Amino acid sequence: MDGYIEIQEHRLLQVEYATYKKESNSRIEELKFQLDNLKRMIFGAKSERYISNTSLDQLSLFGQIEEVQQVPATTHVPAHDRKKGKRKEKPARLVLPEHLEREEQIIEPDMDTTDMVKIGEQRTETLAYSPAKLTVRVIVRPKYVATTDQDLSEPTVVQIAPMPKRFIDKCIADESLLSNIIIEKYVDHLPLYRIIGRMKRLGITIPRSTMCGWMAQSASKLETLYNHLVEKVLSASYLQVDETRIEVQIKGPPKKLRFKPKKQKTHRGFYWGYHAVHEKLLFFEYHPVRTADNPMKRLRNFIGTVQTDAYTVYDQIRNAYPGLTHYHCLNHARREFEKALTNDAQRADHALGEFQILYAIERKAREENLDAQSIQDLRAQKSKPVLERMFKWMESEAPKVLPKSPIGKAMRYMLGRKERMSHYLSDGNLLIDTNPIENAIRPIAVGRKNYLFAGSHEAAQRGAIFYSLLACCKMNEIDPLEWLTDIMQRLVHHPDNQIELLLPHRWEKMKMEKRTAHLVFSQAIYDGYSRLSFIRAPLVVNCQSTPFCFLFLYSFQAFTSFLSCCAFSILFFKPHRFRTLSSHSATFNHEACTGVRTTSIFFTISRALWAGMISYKALNLWALKLSSTNVILSAWL
Repeated sequence: MDGYIEIQEHRLLQVEYATYKKESNSRIEELKFQLDNLKRMIFGAKSERYISNTSLDQLSLFGQIEEVQQVPATTHVPAHDRKKGKRKEKPARLVLPEHLEREEQIIEPDMDTTDMVKIGEQRTETLAYSPAKLTVRVIVRPKYVATTDQDLSEPTVVQIAPMPKRFIDKCIADESLLSNIIIEKYVDHLPLYRIIGRMKRLGITIPRSTMCGWMAQSASKLETLYNHLVEKVLSASYLQVDETRIEVQIKGPPKKLRFKPKKQKTHRGFYWGYHAVHEKLLFFEYHPVRTADNPMKRLRNFIGTVQTDAYTVYDQIRNAYPGLTHYHCLNHARREFEKALTNDAQRADHALGEFQILYAIERKAREENLDAQSIQDLRAQKSKPVLERMFKWMESEAPKVLPKSPIGKAMRYMLGRKERMSHYLSDGNLLIDTNPIENAIRPIAVGRKNYLFAGSHEAAQRGAIFYSLLACCKMNEIDPLEWLTDIMQRLVHHPDNQIELLLPHRWEKMKMEKRTAHLVFSQAIYDGYSRLSFIRAPLVVNCQSTPFCFLFLYSFQAFTSFLSCCAFSILFFKPHRFRTLSSHSATFNHEACTGVRTTSIFFTISRALWAGMISYKALNLWALKLSSTNVILSAWL
């Protein structure tokens, strides 16, 4: 009996040892995987590009084996085998753009060239750089008083032009300097102390507290534009959502927060990004924690499709809002298999080869610029069979691998989200991954490596405002410095109901309309002057003996031109535009020229001038027909 008990205990010990050994091996594999990832993060490449070693029949986009003609690496010569050498091509010289300003330096030969004839010249272009410089803009407003005799009992009235409105009242920094500081920090990723050092080299020392104040006031002024951007993004039907961390300096717990600050100098907050893909708009919002509070608040009234990664917070949103369609990013699943290459190269290589086929199909759709319906049909024909084959393969291979191994985690990650991974096949407007918003988040990751942390929770939200607006500029391929400087000048007099025109995706169009208005206005003035000269010709011929009469008729023509412009504005245009023209005629300064209202003024004036010129043309033809009464008609005009 005792021997039987000993045998049973021995068997139990064997089972426990086998279980312990299996868990130990699994733990060892997990630690090796973590060590390999750590070495890769420190020493390896960050790229996730993968070149498969699988056969041609698997990687063929259409499932067919393509015949590849083998090109011999060597050429056989009776005497010897000689390798075919590739001809080295000289690198092409960079062509300098034509719009850059040219400064010519002419170098003459060291001899007398008086009796020589120049037969040509040789030009060599080098790219030069002129460092930035600071200038002082002086606004001069002369004061005037009346010179006539006045009643001494009445106070003297001093006439002076009003001070133009500025982006920040009583600020020593011009809009051009403010925009440059913002661009250097949030686009070029320079901390403020480096920007202060650059200003010091240019000849002026700006205290850090002053520059921080400029940034805070600039963000406050841009908040209206930011709020409109948020509304515009959330009104889209397809969003990509992601988040990234930001360290925030702790100066005490903020109000209305449900967490206690840790005993450390910084707190980890998060930027939540919402990207309207087809509208090319994006906004970030800072939140102190990574819970579902922020996306639950922002997506409360959203109706449409949301694409995210597999973070569990987004599952809560899907369950809370039935009107929201949620699906996952396929690139995150691919990333898990790419990490598993060091654990199970054969299975990971097979999965990554299938992903290459899926992305080749998406690249084909982009290159051919297919519409949504064509993309949906292409995916149903080519991508759907590949995905079904992948899921079937993973279902058969998952029981053969350890659940906690990297390849096992990768398979479970994708199998547990089968339906949401395949949802992009049902709509050609949806993307296969969230790479666009991840690319938009990348500047934040680069910036936090330089300035390390935000000074406060409020400063982090101000950074979200700047990052949002500047990211929209990048998506719409707009120069951020030019855009920011321009809207800073416009915001002081721009109507609130037209604030959308200042967003990057509308600003370029508005700027083109402004340029067109200037061209039309200039052309109208030129054509009007030509037509006035043409109609004035008979006056010069017939009134040479009377210079006073000629001067009177010329002035009368100018007066009738003004009356025709006003009449045309009243009759053929909206009355409020004519009122805008009359109200702004006295204060037509630089600030007014940069507004949208001024653009409509330019259009009104130019169109009125065209109407006036047409009237003069008709009168001119009438005058030519009545040649017998040319002098009388000219005098009447």
